[in-house]
Amino acid sequence: MYRQTVFTDLDGTLIFSAARKRPGDIVCEYKDGAEISCVTARQAELLPRLTGIIPVTTRSMEQYRRIRFPGGFCPEYALTDNGGMLLINGEPDPEWAAHSLSLTRECEQELSHCRRIMEQDEHRSFEIRMVDGLFLFTKSDCPELSLERLKAEAPDTLSCFSTGQKLYVLPAGLCKGSAAKRLAQRLCAERTICAGDSLMDIPLLDIADAAIFPEDIPADMISAPEKLTAARERFPEFVTEQLYRRISPYCNKTP
Repeated sequence: MYRQTVFTDLDGTLIFSAARKRPGDIVCEYKDGAEISCVTARQAELLPRLTGIIPVTTRSMEQYRRIRFPGGFCPEYALTDNGGMLLINGEPDPEWAAHSLSLTRECEQELSHCRRIMEQDEHRSFEIRMVDGLFLFTKSDCPELSLERLKAEAPDTLSCFSTGQKLYVLPAGLCKGSAAKRLAQRLCAERTICAGDSLMDIPLLDIADAAIFPEDIPADMISAPEKLTAARERFPEFVTEQLYRRISPYCNKTP
């Protein structure tokens, strides 16, 4: 059992873009030799002391596996694909995957319809990908307009999001919040802390006993009883500091 469980988004919440790297920051992800993501030196000091942290990310399994946290920090559990895949020590849980893939099959026609919209979008700037067989992904030079059209055409069985230039179309059941809640019940967690930095993370923050998020997200959008906010600048270090203060007394698993 995990007495206290932490679910945290990755990009912008626990790690940050190498484009914002400062002297002393530590690269934790490379792709084709290029620096992709970093943590601060303070994070590198604190993260290995923490257990019970579960990353929850829209990244694919492959993208998640690229991350190498310093100091041997290696979460036992991770939810990738917006909660669609549960990794246990890096390997997908077959039962979890089967359930998620069934959600995608149930709305196959609707996803095909949204793919056609993406194909015709004059603002699209990237190929259309079916990520881990679960949801659609592409990029747009004008994501606001692209998202507006998708939302106008997509049925209630789908969810459409954008983060920066990235566009996602997912089965409505593929939700960070519902996935985290399901896993927390499986782990018999007594209390949950959740951290996130985007509107896609609100369903995750909503299930928390304590939610950590940037101060530019309106607090009234989040229903967690306890809320902690900070500026976006170096937000991942703030998150890690807060987790260390709050979960260090609970770091050991109990029978």
